[in-house]
Amino acid sequence: MKRRNITRRELLQRSAGLGVLAVGGVTSLWSLAGCKNPAMGVHSWKEISVPVPAGSITPRVTTLPDNSVILSWLEPKGDRTAAFRFSIWRDRRWSEPQTIASGRIFSRDQAAAPGVIGLSPRNLLAYWSQKPSTDENVTNEISLFMAASSDGGAHWTSPMLVNRAAAQPGEDNPYASAVALDATRATFVWLDGRNWRKDKRVQLMTRTVASDGTMSEAAVLDADTCTCCSTTIVNTSRGLLAAYRGHTPENIRDISMVRAVSGGWSQPEIGHADRWHIEACPVNGPHLASDADRAALIWFTAPQEQPAVKLAFSQNGGAEFASPLRVDTGNAIGRAQIVLLPDYLGAAFWLEREAGAAKLMALNLGDGKTQGVPFELSRGANVGFPHAARASGGIVVAWAERNPTSQVRAGFLQRA
Repeated sequence: MKRRNITRRELLQRSAGLGVLAVGGVTSLWSLAGCKNPAMGVHSWKEISVPVPAGSITPRVTTLPDNSVILSWLEPKGDRTAAFRFSIWRDRRWSEPQTIASGRIFSRDQAAAPGVIGLSPRNLLAYWSQKPSTDENVTNEISLFMAASSDGGAHWTSPMLVNRAAAQPGEDNPYASAVALDATRATFVWLDGRNWRKDKRVQLMTRTVASDGTMSEAAVLDADTCTCCSTTIVNTSRGLLAAYRGHTPENIRDISMVRAVSGGWSQPEIGHADRWHIEACPVNGPHLASDADRAALIWFTAPQEQPAVKLAFSQNGGAEFASPLRVDTGNAIGRAQIVLLPDYLGAAFWLEREAGAAKLMALNLGDGKTQGVPFELSRGANVGFPHAARASGGIVVAWAERNPTSQVRAGFLQRA
């Protein structure tokens, strides 16, 4: 049979269908872990109202330098444009929502949620993926933009293109993440599809940007990655560490990492060789957290069609990771997040499936190990991609649930 060349659009459509995988019985390792009296649990979890209208999508939460949390989201309009808005959780209340940008063709991909990071208490940097036209069929091009604020979000600069020069041909699907370097600069990583038509390859790229729009040259970190899994980047005691889902010519899609080293970046290294073979992208990226020397990586995998959420700790800024622990209780969906807290504590979050519903799960973390057993925070029929962020006194988690209209939800997991 003659092999048909698959288009980028067809691959993305197939991948979207794999965002939630069918699951079978698995054996969990959490029963072997740690302390029997975790610091956080269902007793310390409370859903909190959010100042977000019904119909909003793609929420993301990020910790600001003062330990407040910024929640951002998109408010779609009827003409395929949207408004990119945010609110800040400070002193256990939300600020009045404000608009970062509007009237643009923001990407509505749940796995590529826009975000805001804090460079300093006053300097904020927002970023998002954007399409060039209201015509859904015109092109696959998706551009990565940013805007900066020097007054805590009251005013924002005009959007600035990040992933390419305006004169360059279009590239697609950034799936970007960003981390602050200092009070004026941040580093981005994103996926770049300029070689898809020729080589059927997507690559990981990076550049450092300043709030005034100054940018370093873009650099390739990995020439062959999974096509549409989210990326993650953190700053550790040993510099920048990024994780993403890699790819081989044999369609092995395990989690890879790169570290900033003297004079540039390290070569990609597999975090743990799951040897997951899958023909299309699972739309299920990894997540990193860092607290100086401590770092933690969490990810979803499903070799031999056995889905699992795994977690690995590092005690030397991500230079080396211990053997992974499996944290799910079975029927894992993934979409995992991890947060590290002071005093060697933290929590992991992920989704599992039960009786047609998705359950948002959590597990306490200690010093390089898990503590207690996983506990359920919420469940719903159509849950999107949760995001979690350290806050003063605990952790804020946000997600969107479509039932039938999309609604942004959030909760606060209070530290004991």
